[in-house]
Amino acid sequence: MIGMPRTMLALGAVLTALQIVAVPAAWAGPPPAPTPPAPYRAPLWPVPEPGRWQPAPGPAGTGSGSGSTQGPRRQAGGSGTVGGRMVAAVNRQRRQAGCSPVRLHAALGRAARAHSAAMARGHRLTHTGADGSSPADRMRAAGYRVASAGENVTAGSGTAEAAVAVWMRSAPHRDILLTCAYTHAGVGRAKGSGGPWWTLDLASGR
Repeated sequence: MIGMPRTMLALGAVLTALQIVAVPAAWAGPPPAPTPPAPYRAPLWPVPEPGRWQPAPGPAGTGSGSGSTQGPRRQAGGSGTVGGRMVAAVNRQRRQAGCSPVRLHAALGRAARAHSAAMARGHRLTHTGADGSSPADRMRAAGYRVASAGENVTAGSGTAEAAVAVWMRSAPHRDILLTCAYTHAGVGRAKGSGGPWWTLDLASGR
């Protein structure tokens, strides 16, 4: 370096600095490829809005609903069964609202159980059957003469009482539970991923 002009020394220092700076970039490799978005999966929650078919006369919390002429074919099950426990939980809420209790009905039970099984197979909360049927359609197909009806569904609640508690925290679902004109009930519960899958059909008959 003896005798080298200052301009040459300065240029050499600049080149050395550039080389040092460039070394990390040479080892960095190409920029990572962007992570592809995860496939969309429709959530199970919130519970879909409950459905009403041929709305019952009078708002929730009024009337006795004692005018039904539907036959007394009750869904089998005492207070210790799943259906019995759910109806007992529903009737506790109805009693506080001044409504008459609902009774289990065999035809509504068949409709509710079939719908819970279908939801478990499809892993989807819905009021529409695979054939496009509404809850009232399914109740009629099971042998119930529907005058007015409503349906609540949910998934993931471990007990009947917990499922009723979920519905009571939602105003539209609570309104169906507390519609005094309904006289009969059917309960469906199906196991499966994301379950248990619950269906509660409430109705009054002709």
